[in-house]
Amino acid sequence: MDEQRFDVRFHPEAFKEYQKLDNSSALLVDKALEELEVRADEVGKNLGNLKDTKLAGCKEIKFRSAGIRIIFRITDEFVDVLRIVIILAIERRSKDMVFKLAHDRLSKMKKIPESQLAESIEKAKKRHRDNRKK
Repeated sequence: MDEQRFDVRFHPEAFKEYQKLDNSSALLVDKALEELEVRADEVGKNLGNLKDTKLAGCKEIKFRSAGIRIIFRITDEFVDVLRIVIILAIERRSKDMVFKLAHDRLSKMKKIPESQLAESIEKAKKRHRDNRKK
């Protein structure tokens, strides 16, 4: 296995979406999350700003067969020697809802004090780790 270079964290609402996935979809997402830990800067399609959504700096992983998209952002923050990747949204590929959710969450994240945001993301990360162990 390649060395982990990124610390993957969930936006709290994206974690709720992750928990609602059926088993086959969750397995696909888990594989993608493992890939993000190693190669987040190399995978996914770069997103830009559109009329309704401002997602420049974010990336998308698309699972056509499952009809799911993951929107994530690589931050400029570091933990130990790992860069942080925040999962903004995981949603079905219908009417670009995932892009609107990610846009809203990214906009709100920019307004939250750094300490409060880090605390809420850390809680979601802990729940994700605990959920993986089950």
